[in-house]
Amino acid sequence: MRFANPNNINHLVSLHLKESKMETIHTIATPDLTAKLNKSEIDIIHFIDSWLPTLTDWSVDELSHKCRLFTQDAHAAVDMLILHGLLDHAPKCDVTGRRVSVPPIAARWMRENTETINSIKLMNDTDLYDDTEIAES
Repeated sequence: MRFANPNNINHLVSLHLKESKMETIHTIATPDLTAKLNKSEIDIIHFIDSWLPTLTDWSVDELSHKCRLFTQDAHAAVDMLILHGLLDHAPKCDVTGRRVSVPPIAARWMRENTETINSIKLMNDTDLYDDTEIAES
């Protein structure tokens, strides 16, 4: 089931029925890559983008902790980001476990779409708003 968002804000926002809950999927379409990202994937991309080019690889558990996600959700989000070509598998570490890295083309894509990624992150982060502002949003 798909519902279009009546607000036109440079990207398509649609709702999909996933298991027993509604999930917002944000589509960022560019000539090189079209990525359909959920909230967890946006949180991870936003965090990674804030550290590029200084850091280019992370532990999935570290991403889970930094983005305040359940470990299972972080692993699922990372798997989807790998399928989109935004992340790659990195060598596993005995201490930190599964690791991922950002390929150069994905780093460029993130830089080109920083404003859109930041806007979606702000829209999704309800901790930034009080109850009346959330109702108005």
